[in-house]
Amino acid sequence: MNINKLVAHRGDNTNYPENSYAGLEAALKAGALSIEFDLQMNAEGSLLVFHDIDFKRVSYKSNASREDGIEHIDSMGENYTSIFEITAEQLKSFSVHQPDIFDNKHYPTRVPYFTEILELLKQYPKAHAFVEIKRESLAYWGLSEVVDKVLAALKGFESQVTIISFSLSAIKYTQQHSKLRTGFVFYQYNEYTHNNAKILQPDYLICAYNIFPEKEALWKGDWQWMVYSINDISTMEKVIKRDEISLIETDDISLMLRST
Repeated sequence: MNINKLVAHRGDNTNYPENSYAGLEAALKAGALSIEFDLQMNAEGSLLVFHDIDFKRVSYKSNASREDGIEHIDSMGENYTSIFEITAEQLKSFSVHQPDIFDNKHYPTRVPYFTEILELLKQYPKAHAFVEIKRESLAYWGLSEVVDKVLAALKGFESQVTIISFSLSAIKYTQQHSKLRTGFVFYQYNEYTHNNAKILQPDYLICAYNIFPEKEALWKGDWQWMVYSINDISTMEKVIKRDEISLIETDDISLMLRST
């Protein structure tokens, strides 16, 4: 298996909480040459490596009791569940250890700041990061408010980072205000998306691996194709043979690297 094609989706999120410092570090330590993670912005304008708009999915067990000794997110009240309302001080009380998946194995796990992951990336100069700016933050705070902060943080990381998003506006704004590479993420493989791709001319087109016809050539352009998320070896071996596909995201980077 070609290691150059593998991307650790939200880090090694089979063995660690998604988007966590530990999970991203584990992927890089294991030999991943590419990682992917998400960005949201909080009440103080800090960029956080986080996927959702609230903490419910990653911070407490479904129907959890208090007998485990852990104060899960629901004990803090509804006013503190939004990523957009959380402050740095309040964030210290949150553990995003995904107890529904890992129980208490990774408790406590805190939300990392974008700057912390960039410092980690510095330690792996051959590695590349695909940074997804989440549409929810763009809608809540405004396009320029969010993207300007991202671009400012990425000064000096131009060779190591690609900005990706489902937001056409975010990709276009990034292209207009920086020299960073860009990736357009989309849900539907149709003419509307193709037309947007031709207008944007991103460096990457990114989608689920199973949404386009198996036996048809993918849209041709100056872009590369990246697909997500493949977590079993048989499917990986099938998809990786398609020369059109340059990169493949996986939730189980450790498994895939062991099979190379």
